[in-house]
Amino acid sequence: MKVLTHNMMACTKKQCMGKGFPLAVECSNFETLNQEFNVEFTKNIYPKLDWKGIMEMAQKFNIPISADVTTHSLKDEKFLKSLHHLLCNFKVITGSLQCPNCQRVYPIDKGIPNMLLREDEIYQDIRE
Repeated sequence: MKVLTHNMMACTKKQCMGKGFPLAVECSNFETLNQEFNVEFTKNIYPKLDWKGIMEMAQKFNIPISADVTTHSLKDEKFLKSLHHLLCNFKVITGSLQCPNCQRVYPIDKGIPNMLLREDEIYQDIRE
């Protein structure tokens, strides 16, 4: 699971709609990819990002990205390269995601997060 994917994910439980984001990441194993820097992609994806989630992931992977981002940052090539590197080159292979609202843990295995609810959780959401 790439950091970009993580930034778009939320808890799948009905009770957490709007509250289960961003998911906390525990990373047991990750891989660093080498995707070519794409300045236009990075500029276009920037407004869609949840900055709190980006900052948490930047800290986990020791990527120096400033919390004080402005529209001028989109003209700073160093900032854009760091952001692109974080979004596209870090892939969590094994670990887990945890909802900040209900504390539900979703496992990540072979780079794929399992966001499926257990049967008892589905019926609990239906009753509520």
